[in-house]
Amino acid sequence: MPKLVIKQDLPEVSIQEKLESLLRVALPVLLAVIAVAASLSLYITRDSATPGAAIGNSGQQIDLPAMYTEQEEQMNKLGREFEAQEKTELESYNKHSTLVVKANELLTKIAELDSKVASLDVSTETKQALLSRHQYQKDYWEAKRVFHHLRLSHFAKPVDTSALASTVTVPNIPEETIPSKTEVKKDGETLSAVEAAPKPALPDDFCPLFGPGAKACRPGADDKTP
Repeated sequence: MPKLVIKQDLPEVSIQEKLESLLRVALPVLLAVIAVAASLSLYITRDSATPGAAIGNSGQQIDLPAMYTEQEEQMNKLGREFEAQEKTELESYNKHSTLVVKANELLTKIAELDSKVASLDVSTETKQALLSRHQYQKDYWEAKRVFHHLRLSHFAKPVDTSALASTVTVPNIPEETIPSKTEVKKDGETLSAVEAAPKPALPDDFCPLFGPGAKACRPGADDKTP
């Protein structure tokens, strides 16, 4: 029995999805290039991971100034916080936005360290080793920043409800300005709301059923008995 085949056009892929798929392919390649560059820099510096020390071609350990090592230690501490947050926190808009901010801070600190290398009293080989290490760190954190910036597009930005609540104001009316429902002041006496209400005007021929004047309105009240 013949089968009917209906051909349908696939939905067009958005630019965002294209960028994310491109990043999935490009990021491992970029990290591999960074790893190769780092391994090459080990030929120049034997212990590049240890802050405050660099090794020249002579094999002698050279101490770096405190102003450089302290700032490098702050950068390494921020990097450890970044890695811990990236691994432990659940996926959310706040997580990726915070990581983007931290990646920007790390790139700023690396740029500051770069500017201090020229003023260091070390050999040319040591300066080149430090600059190579900084370039590796720049590439690494830039790749992290781009990745988490792209991840932000998959999460809705949380609404700040406190800002909305602060815009709603309720007028504060003093209690003494509100008249009482049960009491009305008149000439120093306290009257109930029923007593204080004005009595309506009645027609002259109005005949009440009870109270004063009710007896005169009864049938036969005008008849006089002998």
